Amino acid sequence: MRLPLLALAIALSTLAVPAHAAYHELEEIPVESRTARDIEDVAATYGLGTAFHSTRPWTRADLAAFLQEIIAHAPEAEDDPAVARLRRELGPEAGGWGALVRVQDDQGSLEVSPYLRADFAEDRARQTVVRDFRGGLQFSAMAGSSVLLFSDVFAGTMSPGPHGNPVESRHFGLIEGVQVNPYFDRAYVRARGPLGTVTLGHSWLRWGPGVTGGVGLSDGSQAYDFVEFRTRLLRRLQLEWFVASLDPVAGSYLAGHRIEVRPGASLDLALSELARFDGVASAPLYLLPVIPYSLIERRLIKSSDLPGGPNEATFKNNVMWTADVAWRARRGLRLHGEIAVDDISFSSEKRPLSIAWQTGVHGRWRQGDGALSARGEYSRVYRYTYSSYHHHDFAFHGLPTGYPLGPDAEQTFGQLAWARNADWTFTLDGALARRGEAVLGDFHLPGSPVPSMALSGVVEQDARVSASADWSPAAGLTLGLTVGDARVRATGHVAGRDAGGVYGATRCRVRW
Repeated sequence: MRLPLLALAIALSTLAVPAHAAYHELEEIPVESRTARDIEDVAATYGLGTAFHSTRPWTRADLAAFLQEIIAHAPEAEDDPAVARLRRELGPEAGGWGALVRVQDDQGSLEVSPYLRADFAEDRARQTVVRDFRGGLQFSAMAGSSVLLFSDVFAGTMSPGPHGNPVESRHFGLIEGVQVNPYFDRAYVRARGPLGTVTLGHSWLRWGPGVTGGVGLSDGSQAYDFVEFRTRLLRRLQLEWFVASLDPVAGSYLAGHRIEVRPGASLDLALSELARFDGVASAPLYLLPVIPYSLIERRLIKSSDLPGGPNEATFKNNVMWTADVAWRARRGLRLHGEIAVDDISFSSEKRPLSIAWQTGVHGRWRQGDGALSARGEYSRVYRYTYSSYHHHDFAFHGLPTGYPLGPDAEQTFGQLAWARNADWTFTLDGALARRGEAVLGDFHLPGSPVPSMALSGVVEQDARVSASADWSPAAGLTLGLTVGDARVRATGHVAGRDAGGVYGATRCRVRW
């Protein structure tokens, strides 16, 4: 991190910020935010409540209702550092920074918040350097208490990954020859009524309790353009469904519906179905959450006069089913798991097992004014998962919509974190990722021999450990540093091509 940025962040942290009312409650909490882990810590320690934890993103209204319920049930949670951090997300009076511009009257309110972001990472084992420097503006307008309009636009350097800046300055640069690109992060309109919420916009969705990503729907790809509905059918049962556009020119779409239920105070269960399909004319049927997606494919085949053969992709969809569970076994101990089955078949034809599964454990203990937490997780994705011979792959811009590592991979992850107080968190991480030679889009042709389900070809192995320190004295300021060591074997799936070295990252986020 450059010294001027560090000096700016420290200077801003000392400014007196005028207090305002609570932030807009229909704003979503980003799925990649550390806030999600704080919610899991609170749930493991004090109980799940009636909130639905594995369907994200949450809104600030969801978070406020969860904290109110937890504190009413366990008053000792008031002094928990995770609770203190979560409260900062609800309003400046709890330690956040108020928006730079805020206008309010009896019709609604408007907030405008500029921000700076300076992230730098270097991995010498893989010879990569990533710079993600941005300056942006968040615009949030609330009409009454039921409609929110939100937009986040920025200008910054091109950076890789699902949450990076994907545009190239040669085509989109603000100034010729300067690596600064304008883009937008999230933009959506959300309306709330007595039956639930509807969201139309551009953002990320994530299902499942996994730490490193869900195996059915994760935030491992770029943001979707989507319409999403969410409603509570009963106090302990929630239904969500969406349709997202992947390529508006080619007419490719991703749809999903999910039901999450809380049968008991310590158990969270969910079942979902996802589909990759083509054709805008089919989208209205996918917006009906009560029709199994496999039946929609049959409806197209029976109602069209087009022949099969070359037009087969016009009729086909690729359907994946998932089930996940989170169980609070006792105070401070949470267990979770998820399984995804891609393109299941009940015929006698031999087919490869196209599944992904994950299991994990999460423990947490209060230590004076702080808390110690430990997480462990194993994830496995088989070779042909997320892909099909008719090319309806669970992919978006080359990235999987399922588990971030994609198919033919496994990962073991462990983390030990100490929250000294609400401001400081120190973390030790370890991960071992192993990847076969198959890539997203490789498919099994029906009738061909079924290969072994072991990782294919020359397996690349990436082992790394790291230590991190994060300082966040307010919701509008985060400074972080990570230092680690990585060892990569068979880099690029070439036997004997091994590499190792240190890696590190700095983070600076300022919003006011």
